[in-house]
Amino acid sequence: MNKRKFFRAALGYCLLLPLASCSEDEEIIVPPDPVSYTTLVYMAADNSMDSEVDYTISQLRQGARRSAGTAVVYVDREGETPRLFSITQQGGEVPLKSYAEENSANPETLARVISEAKELVPSDRFGLVLWSHSMGWLPGGYDSDLVPQGTRGNAVDGFPRTRYIGIDNHPGNDSSSGVMEIDALADALPDDVAEYIWFDVCLMGCIEGLYEMRNKADYLIASPTEVLAEADYDASGIPYAKVLPYLFGGVEDLEQACVAYYGHYNSMGHDILRSATIALVDAAELGGLFTATRNVLQGRLHDMEALDTSVLQAYHTDNVPNVFFDMGDIVHTVVGGRTDEFDAQLRRTVVYKAATPQFINKLSISQEHFSGLSMYVPLSRWKGNCEYSYYFNNLEWSGIYE
Repeated sequence: MNKRKFFRAALGYCLLLPLASCSEDEEIIVPPDPVSYTTLVYMAADNSMDSEVDYTISQLRQGARRSAGTAVVYVDREGETPRLFSITQQGGEVPLKSYAEENSANPETLARVISEAKELVPSDRFGLVLWSHSMGWLPGGYDSDLVPQGTRGNAVDGFPRTRYIGIDNHPGNDSSSGVMEIDALADALPDDVAEYIWFDVCLMGCIEGLYEMRNKADYLIASPTEVLAEADYDASGIPYAKVLPYLFGGVEDLEQACVAYYGHYNSMGHDILRSATIALVDAAELGGLFTATRNVLQGRLHDMEALDTSVLQAYHTDNVPNVFFDMGDIVHTVVGGRTDEFDAQLRRTVVYKAATPQFINKLSISQEHFSGLSMYVPLSRWKGNCEYSYYFNNLEWSGIYE
């Protein structure tokens, strides 16, 4: 079933409330005084996410009218060549650069676009939003055994399958991979490339991926679950009309951005759309979290290999590889209770977290067991699979067992 048909069937054609009579254009908005802050929204949409592009740009244009900084957008769509433009405080677009067909899922392309955005729109401060598909830290070609029988290659009940960081179906003359691997992404980006990176993608609230990115920004924002992509119902990734004004300040503003994100979804009129998780992570504390976790799990790989994951808080739905479990819940289960050092470090690392009690009516999220981050359990049955090898050979986080 098509994902849009699924949501229409679940919600009912007549259940959605009409929009308010006053349109955004009729509002009298006094823009704040400009600040020297650029946020680049990098939209790798040469894939099935193309259907969400118009909604997202419309949201960005609305949010820009209330923003002090400048939003710059790189968008690579299906059937179009990529372009780079800025959005004025009046919501208009200013073209900055056009490109030939290229692979927007190549980390080198992302790094180049960041450099171009900084050169074309110079500012004192810089933020980055990555917008596309994602499969968290999992590599391209992860083993099909990770996906439950009967769900491979298709959505379940119409909910969209996710992918890796970015995906490009038409990469031009670029013969490199059509997806961004997490380690390659970290290698391509300079350290301190931005004050924050917001992963407006699915499943990137994983400690494995965030730890790889710990030196790239002061703060990292991500969701341990999937992210809704239903533009028809005002439920597609970051609600930029509400969130963008908060993306040009310090950590307090970022926390308010997360509050606005969660509030947008939690206030949806229908329970299937009240589906969101979010975590704001202090990247400087990730090294301490590695140490605290290693102090608990070092030498306990055998325990992890035999762990009963059925008792853990999961963040994967039935059409997602079953490898995303709550980090805090894993540690507490292995050690048989709370641990002061680890728990205190986790609180210092995750500055803000929020989760709706349900996710698309498929997944219950316990507030008691929600730490804001997911983690991989290297079960013995995964040995020999692509992702198991990638985890231990490519990701630094795997060092917690050494």
